[in-house]
Amino acid sequence: MTALAAALLALAAGAANPLTADRLPPALLAECDARAAPYERFEPPVAAAAKALIDIGAFRREDFLDVAAGFCALQAADGPVAATSCGDGVILLDEKYADPREALSLRATLAHEMIHHRQHKEKKGRFGAGYCASLRYAADKSALEAEADAYGEKVAALLVTGRGVEIVNSCDASISVYLEAEDPVAVRERAASFERVEAKSRKILDERARSGAVRFYARSAPAAGTVHVWQDIESAETRFVEGRLARLKRMRLTAPDGLHAPFRLRLECRVGER
Repeated sequence: MTALAAALLALAAGAANPLTADRLPPALLAECDARAAPYERFEPPVAAAAKALIDIGAFRREDFLDVAAGFCALQAADGPVAATSCGDGVILLDEKYADPREALSLRATLAHEMIHHRQHKEKKGRFGAGYCASLRYAADKSALEAEADAYGEKVAALLVTGRGVEIVNSCDASISVYLEAEDPVAVRERAASFERVEAKSRKILDERARSGAVRFYARSAPAAGTVHVWQDIESAETRFVEGRLARLKRMRLTAPDGLHAPFRLRLECRVGER
């Protein structure tokens, strides 16, 4: 079974569990809620999962700042694999996810629960603080769950495949680019080489990454005039690329257009810059 299949099965198992969190023993929930920690003090597996979701662009760091999360023996009490409190933003995750072998499933499950947290905030903002105890909330639950299921599945797939990296060339000349992802999906096996991106065009590289942290070197090739070079001249990170010494520049890219978009590096040739 692939890691992705295992993560999706974990989400499906959570959805199919007959006991919802509100039917679990109140003493268990109170104990687990009290142990749940804010973002800055997440337990290491939860902190690693949150970081992975931020790195891949599924959530922002700010999204976690009003969340408390922690492990709880939910399934031992015949409960779900995870639960999110509508009233106070507490996310409980079954204790099985503390196992490092469950890392991908934990990340997908946390993404699912974070969507519930987002939904609850939006609904309370629209309908007031009483939303969580309302008939409207009860009626909305099925649609909210379907939305969270779909997002969790997409994030699980994205964590396995990574995002592509797109180079956008805004210059009037072609650009040669060498780029490395700091968290690549696959180890680079071929010799270092430049990718040529034509003037006023864009190109998606073969590189796929689990974060927007990259190192790159780029050089324009105008027919005449100024040659623009993107590098860190003080960098100790160097590569020989097609016979040229490249001093790599670090940058953190974003993917502004949702889960299906690549990380994007936009290169511009500004007048007066070289």
